[in-house]
Amino acid sequence: MSEDKKAEILREYVKAFESNDFEKVASLCTDDIIFESPMGTFRGKEDLRRYSDWMAENIKDYKVTEAGNGILVQGDKAIFEHTMSGKMQGEEGSVLAMCAYEFRDDKIKTVRVVFDRLSIAEQASSKWLEKKFVNTIVNQMQKGL
Repeated sequence: MSEDKKAEILREYVKAFESNDFEKVASLCTDDIIFESPMGTFRGKEDLRRYSDWMAENIKDYKVTEAGNGILVQGDKAIFEHTMSGKMQGEEGSVLAMCAYEFRDDKIKTVRVVFDRLSIAEQASSKWLEKKFVNTIVNQMQKGL
């Protein structure tokens, strides 16, 4: 399969996640898919369904937008730089993310998601004490150790 076709598969996969079409998500993955994210590690399609159901229930208007380098494919590996956005508990937010994919037999066999959880905490902090704690951490990181 060409690298362009693999990039197309990743775009289909993301669109299926956005529209809560788990059957489509599952059709693009191997039976033994491993999906690793800051939310946990999910092994196999049934575990991935549990994650997908959680996303659909908890994040409304979920959208993925290509950013920066977009999708880069080399052989059976791909990197996807993007922004994830949506509403959680009525609050809008977005975060820059990177996903590393591995393919086997033209299907996605591994997904590793990395995003800045501190950025999410910053956006979610609404009470003065929460903001103070999060801002203290952010300020310390910005000035360096």
